[in-house]
Amino acid sequence: MNKKVIHWPSISLYLIALFTFIGGIIDSTYSSFLIGFGFCFMGFASIRLIPANFLTRKLTSPVAETLVRKRDIATQIIGFLFLITGLALSMLFNV
Repeated sequence: MNKKVIHWPSISLYLIALFTFIGGIIDSTYSSFLIGFGFCFMGFASIRLIPANFLTRKLTSPVAETLVRKRDIATQIIGFLFLITGLALSMLFNV
């Protein structure tokens, strides 16, 4: 019987995105939506980039081999750019 592994890094990024979207709806700020999209992109790409036991493994355990594809890295970069753009809009224009 296979035990399903919960991918905690991805779930935590999706929860941050959800709370950011809700905050953007309440405050009506465009920068919160961009930051939320950034966390969504990073959560989607982290499923294959970050091992599922990343938050619970011992520090001495070897890093598991992962399938890192160019598309996943590009998705992470796009998410990071959304985060930076949202933060810049928030700081410069207060939108």
